[in-house]
Amino acid sequence: MKILVDVRHLSDAQKTGVGEYTSELLRALFALGTEDEYEMVSMGMKPSPAQTRLRIPNKILKLTTLIARWPKLDLLAKAKPDVVWLPNLNFTTVSPSVPYALTIHDLSWKIFPEYFSWKMRLWHGMSRPDALVANAAAIIVPSTATKEDVVRFFGKDGGEVHVVPHGIDPMFSPTFTAQDHGVRSRHKLPKRFVLFVGTLEPRKNVVALIDAVDAYRRETGDDLRLVLAGGWGWKSRAIRETIQAERPKGLRHKGFPFVNSLSLMPNRLKPAPWIHVLGYVPSADRPALYRAATVFAWPSAYEGFGLPVLEAMASGTPVITSHTSSLPELTAGAAIFANPFRTEEIAMALREVMSSETLRDRLRRAGLERAREFSWEKAARETREVFTGVNSTTRL
Repeated sequence: MKILVDVRHLSDAQKTGVGEYTSELLRALFALGTEDEYEMVSMGMKPSPAQTRLRIPNKILKLTTLIARWPKLDLLAKAKPDVVWLPNLNFTTVSPSVPYALTIHDLSWKIFPEYFSWKMRLWHGMSRPDALVANAAAIIVPSTATKEDVVRFFGKDGGEVHVVPHGIDPMFSPTFTAQDHGVRSRHKLPKRFVLFVGTLEPRKNVVALIDAVDAYRRETGDDLRLVLAGGWGWKSRAIRETIQAERPKGLRHKGFPFVNSLSLMPNRLKPAPWIHVLGYVPSADRPALYRAATVFAWPSAYEGFGLPVLEAMASGTPVITSHTSSLPELTAGAAIFANPFRTEEIAMALREVMSSETLRDRLRRAGLERAREFSWEKAARETREVFTGVNSTTRL
């Protein structure tokens, strides 16, 4: 098969979750050793024989796609493809004669629009997701929960929606390496800490996590720290304010993540010394970060898959996460669950895990066992089966 892949998003300075998914899956697809020919349409990346580098700015391409539905992505290829793969939603149009598979990672922007800035909501609307989904020969999703969302919100035939879970890089393991000491020193990690990895944005429920750790510290007297590893996302003002504040005893955040008790307090507040904000952490440092953590907490309101949770399990780190969306499916009983909209439940889960070494050991073992079921090779084989099915159906 000749497969054309839209990799324009890989030109971003910092690799996002979608970027990591695309890079890892392409690497695994190439390693299958099939006779497939891949061509990638990119923006600003270093050209290679298997790559078509667009000479027009991405903003112009998006504008012409929006207004004139031109140029068709397949017409930019060096040779007509049998299948086009779109690894994420984007401003894209494909000729009707060329089938394409579209990966949808989650529908958070549709289910929780209040978590997104108006620019992001506008972007999603203008990218024409309804048309992209309707015209796709196949939809690839990372979980059954996301499949159900796609069928429910877009009316797509369930037989055209294929569940292909993400893989896990072998570097995420419980085995400590010499590099771990350097990572701990470079990021000035505390001795014992709760770890969060991900973009600091409302959907990740970071404010509720901070309040839960704060409640745990006050109620137990335990000097447990919180480490936040991730870049700043949209609508992050409440998170920034919460991080910068040392709240007086008794003031609690309860319920919906946007409710912020800091609105009742003076503007100038003492920074909370137990919160460590690392910013964006390179992929090479993340395994050591997981291994150094006492517990990994991820009370996200909604996830299509939850790759950081899988990375934590593969690293032998006990996990606390939400009982919503795909997260119970991903962890399969290898985590402690909490209602992400109830801060007291997150704090209760933290007390439960921190008070029992036996429970932490059980979570480590269960997480490692569950993580072994995922690999990028397996994801590549299942993804290629989707491509083959699309190509075979088109030729009938």
